Amino acid sequence: MGKGKPRAVEKGVLRQNLGALSSSGVNIPSGPVYYPTEEDFKDPLEFICKIRPEAEPYGICRIVPPSSWKPPFVLDLNSFTFPTKSQAIHQLQARPASCDSKTFELEYNSFLEEHCGKKVRKRVVFEGEDLDLCKLFNAVKRYGGFDKVVKKKKWGEVFRILRPNVKASECAKHVLSQLYREHLYDYETYNNRLHKGKGKSCKKRYLGERKSENQRESCGSKKRRRNNAGEKVRVCEAEEEEDEGVGQICEQCKSGLHGDVMLLCDRCNKGWHIYCLSPPLKQVPPGNWYCFGCLNSNKDSFGFIPGKQLSLEAFRRVADRAKKKWFGSGPISRVQVEKKFWQIVEGSVGAVEVMYGSDVDTSVYGSGFPRTFDQRPESIEPTVWDEYCSSPWNLNNLPKLEGSMLRKVHHNIAGVMVPWLYVGMLFSAFCWHYEDHCFYSMNYLHWGEPKCWYSVPGSACNAFEKVMRKTLPDLFDAQPDLLFQLVTMLNPSVLQANGVPVYNVVQEPGNFVITFPRSFHGGFNFGLNCAEAVNFAPADWIPHGGFGAELYRLYRKPAILSHEELLYVVAKVVGLP
Repeated sequence: MGKGKPRAVEKGVLRQNLGALSSSGVNIPSGPVYYPTEEDFKDPLEFICKIRPEAEPYGICRIVPPSSWKPPFVLDLNSFTFPTKSQAIHQLQARPASCDSKTFELEYNSFLEEHCGKKVRKRVVFEGEDLDLCKLFNAVKRYGGFDKVVKKKKWGEVFRILRPNVKASECAKHVLSQLYREHLYDYETYNNRLHKGKGKSCKKRYLGERKSENQRESCGSKKRRRNNAGEKVRVCEAEEEEDEGVGQICEQCKSGLHGDVMLLCDRCNKGWHIYCLSPPLKQVPPGNWYCFGCLNSNKDSFGFIPGKQLSLEAFRRVADRAKKKWFGSGPISRVQVEKKFWQIVEGSVGAVEVMYGSDVDTSVYGSGFPRTFDQRPESIEPTVWDEYCSSPWNLNNLPKLEGSMLRKVHHNIAGVMVPWLYVGMLFSAFCWHYEDHCFYSMNYLHWGEPKCWYSVPGSACNAFEKVMRKTLPDLFDAQPDLLFQLVTMLNPSVLQANGVPVYNVVQEPGNFVITFPRSFHGGFNFGLNCAEAVNFAPADWIPHGGFGAELYRLYRKPAILSHEELLYVVAKVVGLP
């Protein structure tokens, strides 16, 4: 077949170079690596078609071009500026969905004083350290509450959320159970009562029972709001009275009808019908709920937050400081970096924020590859410029190659048809996801430190989602379309322990990484680097594209393009009846 052998699979490779060792010490098998000859390298779609039967079961592969293929990086490093985003790495997995710490503190303290007649206890000690009651409450809620944790013997899992790097003894699990029973069980019962039965209407309806100014108020946003006159009104006390309800308008449909299924955001206090959400919810979720706008706001949010536009030199200084802070100036192994990354993700290190120049539109900020309509730098020879402008491996050309279904799309789509740049630093991450419309993706690392990739093949995508929902049920209850948002990581060793196949690839500068349709992938950067990525769609993608179109309909997401229209155009061109 002339494709070269996938050496990482056949011979095995030093783990320092290609494998992955999770923070829990579980080995993640390496994905295949291909070394095409000059002849193989002439046509990328043909080469990928040849290796697909062998590589697709991994969901990912790495391609090392022939030594003669060395495209120049054409952006001016001295004048190149790009938008950045701030990424809270410690919140990519270990973030609360049920209750944020500030809301918990206010509501819990109010509960103790008003319902238990107790004064607020300043600290609770567990194994010589202050116990974070909010974190414990959310951890137990993640596994269904106290009774289910006891019945299913989940105190070990709860303990690991609180102390990720400490082995849980039977004594510690028992003590943790007793502390929860003493300090949080009554609050859990009270909290559940608010959100079940009549209590559910606390999120849905508002009563006009006035509360005097000098009374102590409950601070939870579900329990009160202000009326139009600015007076404080108590919400959902004993019984609902239809004629006393204060009107609430759905932000989506602008209707005040069907107040029994109106859900309020616990931050902005705006309302939505549960069937107007995207995706719709079947029922009111337990705990606090935040709308999409508040989840993506700069305040108390997680994931990517828009930051400053920086020059490459300014970004480099930030990246260098971060690396020196974590590992000093001496040499470090990739295993050390990977282990520290997952410790941060799992919440055992504390708050860690990094910057990432992600999703930088090359039609606005420029591509790292030569393009015919760009001005050629004097430092690049005209013959070299022309060669790489027309190269099929130039990501600006790949989507439109003969044999690509996207060739029939006549409008540019940023990130799909038009490549995006990614300027990374230590620990900046790309979270678990698969591509829009289940496309293939190709990523080229122009320069810098390597990227660490993890992949779950498309054949195991349902098993992947099942484990994600099982491990992070509270996050999925609040946001059913969580995996569309690219803000969640989960240690691959957890997937592996639940029988989901996971593979690892370490992308070196000058390497391509291919991800296959429906393959979930994610990862992080070992340090300062610059990559570029685009989607493509050979003919074998078509059935996967149909699956992707159904997902958009299911979750009421706007599609990037019309799959049916694309099929029609392709069929018309090839002359199908």
